[in-house]
Amino acid sequence: MIRLIIVVTLLVGLIGLATFEQIFIARSFNTLRDGAIELIAVINQPENESPVDTKSNKEKIDTMYDFWIRRERNLAMLARHADLAQISDAIIYARNFIYFDIREEAAAGLTRLIYLIDTHSFNIGTSFQNII
Repeated sequence: MIRLIIVVTLLVGLIGLATFEQIFIARSFNTLRDGAIELIAVINQPENESPVDTKSNKEKIDTMYDFWIRRERNLAMLARHADLAQISDAIIYARNFIYFDIREEAAAGLTRLIYLIDTHSFNIGTSFQNII
């Protein structure tokens, strides 16, 4: 009976940790994805012929970068750093072109960021393939 209780306790603990991991990954990627989509909408507005390097755009991309750096440290325990570094590179790429006021490249960097988030959220998340 004690062995059964120990096994059930361990199983519940593992399921709880896997659930926490999945929620942490999903929240991190969804927050970053929402920020990128919001920034792309501002950059790609047809009536928006103003420069891309506005103070609000710089603050948004800096906030996304700071958020990702904080989360990347924790996600590095759950995923390969090479996968996470690609997302960091995409944010830095978009950030540089926002600061240099190059609209097309900034939009391309943000689009790449969204693509990487979509693919890595599937690869990093809890799944049968990742458990094996």
